[in-house]
Amino acid sequence: MSITWNLIWDAHPDLFMVRNWQEYPDDKKKASRLPPHYTYFMGVETTLRVGIIATSSMQREEEFLLAGLLWGNRLSNGAKTVIYFVAPDFSKSFINGLTKIGGNIFARAVYWREKLTPSLYLIPEESQTSRTRYALGEERPDWNRWGQGLNPVAQQQLKIVNTFFGQLANRRVRIEIKPRHISFLWGNFEIAEVRRSGKKFVLTTKVKWLKTNEQLLHLHKQGWVDAAGSLNQEFCTAIWGILDYLESLELEGKLRTQDLITLWLHQGEGVLKSLWGSPWPWPWLPRERSENSVIELEEWYFFQGNGQLSVVCPIFEKPLTKATRSVLLASVLERSMLLVCAKDAQGKPLGWDGRVHWLTTLSKEEELRRWYCWLKDTDKFPIWTLPENWRDKGIYELNCQGTLLTGSLMQKGCPS
Repeated sequence: MSITWNLIWDAHPDLFMVRNWQEYPDDKKKASRLPPHYTYFMGVETTLRVGIIATSSMQREEEFLLAGLLWGNRLSNGAKTVIYFVAPDFSKSFINGLTKIGGNIFARAVYWREKLTPSLYLIPEESQTSRTRYALGEERPDWNRWGQGLNPVAQQQLKIVNTFFGQLANRRVRIEIKPRHISFLWGNFEIAEVRRSGKKFVLTTKVKWLKTNEQLLHLHKQGWVDAAGSLNQEFCTAIWGILDYLESLELEGKLRTQDLITLWLHQGEGVLKSLWGSPWPWPWLPRERSENSVIELEEWYFFQGNGQLSVVCPIFEKPLTKATRSVLLASVLERSMLLVCAKDAQGKPLGWDGRVHWLTTLSKEEELRRWYCWLKDTDKFPIWTLPENWRDKGIYELNCQGTLLTGSLMQKGCPS
């Protein structure tokens, strides 16, 4: 569908700061590396830097937000610039996310309603600062709640499974409980699963990620509790073999970056513990598959120490896109029941200072810092970089905004 945006702008002369808009041509979009499926306009008045980014269909909000900021950055050349985001609809996280935009760019959101007259509606600034709280999905069940639907024998057997995998914590096995199944993981690798089957459960190893059929056949085993009240030896041996294999990959430096960092962050030892405390398990699950924000927040890392909750967002690819998404998700956290519901292992409330720590590598830091030109409060998104030899030596130090923090100095946090 072709939309004559200029006619729409002309029909709303008092909505924008300027009139007489000029569309940015397609060839210049490509040269400027702007997403081509959005439409860009600039005000022709020389005294004001004003632009519009418009779309008739919102697909990926983080892409739309980033495109608008890149467009504003191109128009501003260091001067204060206003960018209007025009779309049929916006999520609460997008509207709230615009309140974080500052520096050289001032952002406003405008609803476009094709079949209404007038068709443009500027969202009031007070709507962007709403403090309404909402729940983040549903509470994650514990072992007892998960087993309530099982028969008494299966409930007792489930405790034996829990004990077996609990003893593997020293080999960095962690447990994720979800409504229909319980996963046992080593870093990103799921090594086993308990899944409901009527009033009983099925226990199996999970090895589809293995590269050879020989390994898969050797290590794909089903588990059960025998008459003596123990897991069958064949299953236990397979689990130990899977862990031996994964640990050998780590020792030989064959793990992917995202797999290695996941493994270490979930353990939260050494300098991570000195800085942020102990890992804090994400307590919510999405009520339905469409709750993307809850799913993506679950992929972040949370730590707690001294009554403080710390939020860590790893960024190792597409820095600008990942950072943009994190700004929107930070808005979700801020408007959620996080501060009301977050508690430590002893049931004491945890406070959150509103910061999301960007964890990245030296090679990504410079591009990530571009976001600092667009943020109203850069202290809310401190950038931490891993040492160059982190894959070989581990996370023994972190560098934040040019100041090296190691050992006890980590307690001081990130300097402004």
